[in-house]
Formats: sequence, C-alpha cells, structure tokens
Amino acid sequence: MSEETKKCVYIHTSGVEAPYRAASPFFLATTAALMDYDVSMVFTIKATGLLKKGVAETLQVKEGGEGANLQFFIDQARDAGVKFYVCAPSLDLNDVTVEDLIEIDGVVGGTAVNEMLLEADLVVSF
Repeated sequence: MSEETKKCVYIHTSGVEAPYRAASPFFLATTAALMDYDVSMVFTIKATGLLKKGVAETLQVKEGGEGANLQFFIDQARDAGVKFYVCAPSLDLNDVTVEDLIEIDGVVGGTAVNEMLLEADLVVSF
C-alpha cells in the first residue's frame, strides 16, 4: 500500500427486513479499517433502520436465532474506527430522527455522498 491512506466507502441499503444481509457490510468495513484504510459506511434506504437504538441488539443475523446479533458487528466496526453516516432522506423514509439513532458521524445529502464516492479508492454497495 502506498504512503497515502486508501479510502473505502460501503453503501448499505438493506434493513431489518433482510437481517441475513446486515452483517457483511460491517464485517468487510471492519476488515478494511484493520488494514489501515479510512473507512466510511453510508446508510440509506432501509439500512438507516438498522441504526435505530435498540434494534441491533435484537436482530439475529442468522435465521433461527443462532450466532451473534447485529450489535456485535456494529461494535467491531466502531472499535476499528469505521465512520457511520446516514443519508438525510432515509431518516424520513424510516420515520426516525437523529436522536432515535445510535451514535453516528453525520447526516449526509446527495452531494456529500457523491463527493465521498468520487474520493474513494473503493466503493462497495450492499
């Protein structure tokens, strides 16, 4: 890797309706952060609902209630330094306010998201 820090952006669109899709973006973002990448996750469409206080603790990623809940993956990402951003229009779509969410690093609009994507070395969408 070069001297310049590489940037990764993970766009997460799936929410509580598809818990089997919830953990992978956090897992990959965590891995990239541990590889010394500057990593951001952008939550949009239904994914914003995953960040609602109390949801992650109850959401089982694996059907049948086995294995880690989503909070485990969120905690790992946070501990690794992954930044969480919420797309502004998705707040209304999910009937939530910023106060309803766990700690995030910011609310972003379309311009900010596009700038993040243009500056990134890697963009992954789920």
